[in-house]
Amino acid sequence: MKKALRLLAPLLAAAVLLMGLPLQASAAVTPRIITTVYPTEDVVIAEIDAVADYGADLTGAADSSDAIQAAIDACYHAGGGTVWLPVGEYLVTKSITVHSFVTLRGDTPPWIDDEDAGHGTVILARPPSIDAPTPALFNVMGSAGVMGLTVYYPEQSIENVKPYPFTFYINSGMLQNIINCTVINGYRGIGVCLGDMEGHEQMTIENFQGTFLHTGLEAYNQSDVGTLKNVFMSPCVWADAGRGYACDDPEALWAYTRANTTGLILGDLEWTQFFNIGIESCKTAIRVVEGRRWMFAGTFYNIFIDNCGTGIVVEDIDERWGMVVAKSSIHADTALDNQTKGLVKLCKVVIDGEVKGCYIRQTEPDEPFRRIEYFIEAPKPRAELSVVEGDNTGAVDCGPALQAALNQAGAAGGGVVYLPAGRWLLESNVTVPANVELRGTGTVAQRDQGPSAGTLIYAYPTLCATAGAADTATALVTLAGENAGVRGLRFVCPGSKILEGIEPSAYLIRGEAPGVYAVNLGILAPWNGIDFRGCDGHLIKHVTGCAFRNMFSVGGSGGMVEGCLQNGNAYYRGGFGFPGWPLDERQIWAELFDPITRPGAEYLRIIGAEGQTVLNIFAYGVKTLVVAEDSEDTLLVSIGADNLGGATPLLRMQGGSLTAVNMMRWNGHSYDYEGGDLRIYNRLTIEERREFDVRRPRAGLGRALDFLERVNIFGMWDWLLKMF
Repeated sequence: MKKALRLLAPLLAAAVLLMGLPLQASAAVTPRIITTVYPTEDVVIAEIDAVADYGADLTGAADSSDAIQAAIDACYHAGGGTVWLPVGEYLVTKSITVHSFVTLRGDTPPWIDDEDAGHGTVILARPPSIDAPTPALFNVMGSAGVMGLTVYYPEQSIENVKPYPFTFYINSGMLQNIINCTVINGYRGIGVCLGDMEGHEQMTIENFQGTFLHTGLEAYNQSDVGTLKNVFMSPCVWADAGRGYACDDPEALWAYTRANTTGLILGDLEWTQFFNIGIESCKTAIRVVEGRRWMFAGTFYNIFIDNCGTGIVVEDIDERWGMVVAKSSIHADTALDNQTKGLVKLCKVVIDGEVKGCYIRQTEPDEPFRRIEYFIEAPKPRAELSVVEGDNTGAVDCGPALQAALNQAGAAGGGVVYLPAGRWLLESNVTVPANVELRGTGTVAQRDQGPSAGTLIYAYPTLCATAGAADTATALVTLAGENAGVRGLRFVCPGSKILEGIEPSAYLIRGEAPGVYAVNLGILAPWNGIDFRGCDGHLIKHVTGCAFRNMFSVGGSGGMVEGCLQNGNAYYRGGFGFPGWPLDERQIWAELFDPITRPGAEYLRIIGAEGQTVLNIFAYGVKTLVVAEDSEDTLLVSIGADNLGGATPLLRMQGGSLTAVNMMRWNGHSYDYEGGDLRIYNRLTIEERREFDVRRPRAGLGRALDFLERVNIFGMWDWLLKMF
């Protein structure tokens, strides 16, 4: 079958070409390492420099709109990658579209809090002033990203406020990314699917700050879970900008935003996760409003609202359950106003201001929640680049050439081994040495959506006779040395033919040393995904896709899993058409969920870990979201699972100690307790809002308390809710 698929691969590639998305990079598109002015968490690699290759003017004198768009278009038609905008000022007067699998990246400090540091890559935004949501300055498509830009509107004045459309807009597709961006004096910040026919999934907004005179973010119609992390909205961004960008009248600015600005307007976002959000001096910090298609439900952790007229107002919500807020503070005239019968559940929330409405529950557990590192980064390899050459249509095994490049980088003391855009067949197991990163074109998180571009590996992990053998067999990619990693790739397993029966196979990726990492990956259709058991300081971040038995197994000390999602719909949406692969998503329940993932998939296994942190993860249609065995000081924050496998638990705990905060689910049950010290705060379930906090001590009393809850001895919670 492998031989037959190799023969078919060029035909599949040709089909994609006919769809208008070439896989082969043109001669003008050359991956290169970029030397940046400001520190970055990764080695910056770009295919195109918009200044050097397309004549964008970094002095701000000439309009660079067409040059930037031409660079993005060229990168897109070459199969995807990154377009680089060096430090400078770029005049932009027209709407720019960042196509799928392309990242427009600038050189900007992640947080502008020191005017002497400069502002990096600055977009001088001079679009027409109109009071409408669109056309936006930047349109961000699925699996695309805007990263490291500072946007300034030269014609904006607090004495004469001009309306503008959104600076960034998301209108369709899956996994759009806005990362490390600042809007100094915006009117509307980020808009998401305001049109009736627009819908999106998995938007990722991270390290975003700005001053906004109308709205910071307005978002609707999201089905799969999005994440917003490290978002800051305040007049001080403009007031303190300095270097010719600062507001001339800061006092008037603070008064204006306090009277006019709304921070977040949240419509029908399903299960969206908000972490470390600061909103200051707004008329309303957060409005939860009626959606286009459905209703809002979500989790908030580390939310800081200060000096606002209204902190959080809930005008419409999914009343089968509601929303949860934890470890936050709200200082506003009206701190919280719940106008619905949906439950707003609070845990460790400081309230300073009036509280209106019913269906609000506040708990104050004695234990302090362990601090979470907001800006955790993977180890950064040496800035030495080795570009792998060879067949990128998926017809010839790239393993030997890839291993040679990895060995050479390891012998040199580390570096980046780069697979350009295209399809790469990988049948041979490969090993990544210490301080070496295996890298693809994905500067931001990406997932397959037909037609898919970027760097895609046709992966063939070793087949095994049993599930037990698959758990220990040699992985397709072994991160053998300290600080070895894989970033910006997508793996798809053509041999996983669910219509013909799936065979157990080895993990795609295994770590064998401290500091290993997997960042911005797509993993589709393996039996097992990533195994980082016994790896101290590991990092798994922004990994999306679907595994049939286990997506992640982790252990060791001080590891982090963040911003990851599984949904079997990825199996249907890539448009691959491999033999034995389904095409009709209407059959997903009969073909995938019910027979395969809901009976057998354990999404995240935490085995023998110490100090493991899990932040913002979600899975749809699995047996169990998290299994924790003999792991101490585990912290789970903002986790969720939908359509669990019948009577199965979201969390199964066996020994150790674990705290979970903001845990949302539908069906199944919250947890199975098999011993240990278990604490669960702010759990919320569709159609079962009665659930209270869980405290199971390590001693035998824990099992007794677990039994009492199961027979609903504490059913008085139902009575309390019915009184309102």
